Amino acid sequence: MLNWLANLISHHAPTPEKQAERALSELRMGLFQAEQRVLDAQLQADYYRSRIAFCEQVAKGGIEQVSDRRRSPPQEAAVDTLRPSLKLTAAQ
Repeated sequence: MLNWLANLISHHAPTPEKQAERALSELRMGLFQAEQRVLDAQLQADYYRSRIAFCEQVAKGGIEQVSDRRRSPPQEAAVDTLRPSLKLTAAQ
Protein backbone atom coordinates (compact mmCIF):
# COMPACT_ATOMS: atom_id res chain seq x y z
CA MET A 1 0.00 0.00 0.00
CA LEU A 2 2.81 2.38 0.87
CA ASN A 3 4.58 1.60 -2.43
CA TRP A 4 1.38 2.29 -4.35
CA LEU A 5 0.94 5.62 -2.58
CA ALA A 6 4.58 6.58 -3.22
CA ASN A 7 4.22 5.72 -6.93
CA LEU A 8 1.02 7.75 -7.16
CA ILE A 9 2.65 10.77 -5.55
CA SER A 10 5.78 10.53 -7.69
CA HIS A 11 3.67 10.17 -10.85
CA HIS A 12 1.68 13.34 -10.12
CA ALA A 13 4.51 15.37 -8.63
CA PRO A 14 4.96 18.80 -10.22
CA THR A 15 8.09 18.45 -12.34
CA PRO A 16 9.66 21.42 -14.12
CA GLU A 17 8.42 20.01 -17.43
CA LYS A 18 4.80 19.83 -16.21
CA GLN A 19 5.03 23.31 -14.72
CA ALA A 20 6.39 24.64 -18.03
CA GLU A 21 3.51 23.05 -19.95
CA ARG A 22 0.98 24.69 -17.64
CA ALA A 23 2.74 28.05 -17.86
CA LEU A 24 2.79 28.01 -21.69
CA SER A 25 -0.92 28.67 -22.09
CA GLU A 26 -0.84 31.49 -19.54
CA LEU A 27 2.17 33.06 -21.23
CA ARG A 28 0.59 32.80 -24.67
CA MET A 29 -2.55 34.48 -23.37
CA GLY A 30 -0.43 37.24 -21.82
CA LEU A 31 1.37 37.77 -25.14
CA PHE A 32 -1.93 37.92 -27.00
CA GLN A 33 -3.32 40.48 -24.56
CA ALA A 34 -0.15 42.59 -24.78
CA GLU A 35 -0.33 42.55 -28.59
CA GLN A 36 -3.99 43.58 -28.42
CA ARG A 37 -3.10 46.50 -26.16
CA VAL A 38 -0.41 47.56 -28.66
CA LEU A 39 -2.89 47.42 -31.55
CA ASP A 40 -5.46 49.36 -29.54
CA ALA A 41 -2.86 51.98 -28.68
CA GLN A 42 -1.91 52.28 -32.36
CA LEU A 43 -5.54 52.81 -33.34
CA GLN A 44 -5.97 55.42 -30.65
CA ALA A 45 -2.78 57.21 -31.69
CA ASP A 46 -3.92 57.19 -35.34
CA TYR A 47 -7.27 58.62 -34.31
CA TYR A 48 -5.74 61.51 -32.38
CA ARG A 49 -3.11 62.08 -35.08
CA SER A 50 -5.82 62.48 -37.72
CA ARG A 51 -7.90 64.75 -35.48
CA ILE A 52 -4.88 66.97 -34.82
CA ALA A 53 -4.06 67.12 -38.53
CA PHE A 54 -7.66 68.01 -39.33
CA CYS A 55 -7.80 70.76 -36.69
CA GLU A 56 -4.47 72.17 -37.89
CA GLN A 57 -5.75 72.29 -41.47
CA VAL A 58 -8.95 74.00 -40.38
CA ALA A 59 -7.01 76.54 -38.30
CA LYS A 60 -4.70 77.34 -41.25
CA GLY A 61 -7.03 77.34 -44.21
CA GLY A 62 -10.57 77.42 -42.92
CA ILE A 63 -13.23 74.77 -42.98
CA GLU A 64 -14.26 75.35 -46.61
CA GLN A 65 -10.88 74.37 -48.07
CA VAL A 66 -10.55 71.38 -45.76
CA SER A 67 -14.03 70.05 -46.49
CA ASP A 68 -13.43 70.44 -50.25
CA ARG A 69 -10.17 68.49 -49.98
CA ARG A 70 -11.82 65.75 -47.90
CA ARG A 71 -14.44 65.19 -50.61
CA SER A 72 -11.73 64.33 -53.14
CA PRO A 73 -10.35 60.75 -53.31
CA PRO A 74 -8.50 59.81 -50.09
CA GLN A 75 -4.73 59.81 -49.99
CA GLU A 76 -3.72 56.55 -48.32
CA ALA A 77 0.01 57.12 -48.83
CA ALA A 78 0.05 59.99 -46.34
CA VAL A 79 -1.38 57.77 -43.60
CA ASP A 80 1.24 55.07 -44.16
CA THR A 81 4.13 57.51 -43.79
CA LEU A 82 2.86 58.87 -40.47
CA ARG A 83 3.20 55.62 -38.56
CA PRO A 84 5.59 52.75 -39.17
CA SER A 85 3.78 49.44 -39.07
CA LEU A 86 4.57 46.87 -36.43
CA LYS A 87 4.52 43.18 -37.11
CA LEU A 88 3.21 41.32 -34.11
CA THR A 89 3.47 37.58 -34.04
CA ALA A 90 2.79 35.00 -31.40
CA ALA A 91 5.16 32.06 -31.34
CA GLN A 92 3.20 28.84 -31.54
